Amino acid sequence: MTRTDDIPETFDERTLLVQMLHYTQDTAVMKVSGLSEELARLAPLPGSPLMSPANVLNHLRWVERSWINHDLFGGEDDGPWSKEDPDAEFRQGSELPIAEVIGLYEEEAARTRAVFAEVDLDMVRRNEGRTQPVTARWILNHLIEETARHNGHLDILRGWPTGPPATDLAQIPSWRGQSRRCCRRA
Repeated sequence: MTRTDDIPETFDERTLLVQMLHYTQDTAVMKVSGLSEELARLAPLPGSPLMSPANVLNHLRWVERSWINHDLFGGEDDGPWSKEDPDAEFRQGSELPIAEVIGLYEEEAARTRAVFAEVDLDMVRRNEGRTQPVTARWILNHLIEETARHNGHLDILRGWPTGPPATDLAQIPSWRGQSRRCCRRA
């Protein structure tokens, strides 16, 4: 079945942006759904030992939370990272069952969409710890971009179990005929 959930019912700016955020969030969930615990934790990139599907999705959860709570509203940054372990959200993804990682991400994603459905998009963020002024609109666009970028990483990670990356992605068996995988429901 062809996905059409990227098309909003109305085309005002807010509805369009929140719909695109929802679409990229849902796509991330679709890319990790159905993976075994082993494949969800597979981190095949030698230079990125924390880059697994579960870890990427958990990273997205905490990034959304941080941008909303800390950067937009000026609250406490309650992410698991620290100066000693700046990648803790990735490690945490490997410690949780994949179903829990998905559930926690879906909860955070819904919360993020609810915020952007109501917040003034021209609101300048309240976090004084950053020097550049950005608006809620910029943060929303950034989250769409970041989630879409990580969806590309998830595509590569899902294709990796078939062998090392090919120069032409069509050479990877799981990619043949799947150039529009992100746009189709399984």
